[in-house]
Amino acid sequence: MAQGDIKTFDCDAFAKDLAGQASQVVPKDIQKEDKDFVVEIILRFCKMAGDALVNEENSKLNAQQASLITQFIGEWIFHKSIDIIRAGIEPKFREGILQKVAFTVFDIAKKAVERDMPQEQLITLVEAQVKKCFTKALEDLKEKGILNEQITQNALAQSNIDAMAVEQVEEETVNEIATMSDSKIIKLASLAVLIRNFPPERMKGILQKFNKPERDVLLRYLKMPNLEEKLDLKATIKCFEEIKNTLPEVVVVSYDKAYKKMYKIVKNAHKNEILNIIDNERPMVKEFVLSCYEHKKKKLPAYIADTISKYLEENVS
Repeated sequence: MAQGDIKTFDCDAFAKDLAGQASQVVPKDIQKEDKDFVVEIILRFCKMAGDALVNEENSKLNAQQASLITQFIGEWIFHKSIDIIRAGIEPKFREGILQKVAFTVFDIAKKAVERDMPQEQLITLVEAQVKKCFTKALEDLKEKGILNEQITQNALAQSNIDAMAVEQVEEETVNEIATMSDSKIIKLASLAVLIRNFPPERMKGILQKFNKPERDVLLRYLKMPNLEEKLDLKATIKCFEEIKNTLPEVVVVSYDKAYKKMYKIVKNAHKNEILNIIDNERPMVKEFVLSCYEHKKKKLPAYIADTISKYLEENVS
């Protein structure tokens, strides 16, 4: 919507559009009667909010800002109405709870928009205040004996907004997986056969090198029983060859070479600088580095010695 005068904001049409969008995404576990309630309450509250914004005297808002505030109300009424329905709160108490949510969003969002608060901060602020007022509304009903402890806690435990966010991520992942080529999927399956018996830390390091859709596919194959029997042997061998060709050449690490390198670095640097660098390191590392001053080699695995020497090389000025 263009940043026009607030009087150009058609709040009725906008509220109908928000309610229509909501009707398309109401979760499948919500019954028709409850779904109708969700759509109707969004329509009514958004109309009321839009009317209040448009008819406010000396309003500092434009049409786009009014639509943003109204949209915030529609979205939060949608999520919290789903939460209280799933929690089993009786219909006659729902509107009162949602009224408090709508008023809170209206008040907080309006003040924040008038102050030109960045939208990311606005989203965080509104979410925090909704949680606070929703909790208070439920606690008030519990104190009056309208809600019991179980229903109150059940309502507080609900989070449709988080559930929808997870569903969206999962759907995006599924869509990305669907676009993967067959050859890539076969390579991932073959790699799963290759690494499934690796130590956990090494396997974790390999998984972290893949993007999420590829990692998800790889994890599925890693958990699949008798995976080797389900793959084409020739295709798997071919994939192994390709994986082998893409791996870097194995570099043999020499302990003596690593120690000599470290010894040279330590001797050419000021001792206080070396001590500062290793101050927060593990005793094993400290002993290994300080052995250079005592002319007594401290034996460590070659790859650890090499890692320490490289670390000193990078940090000594």
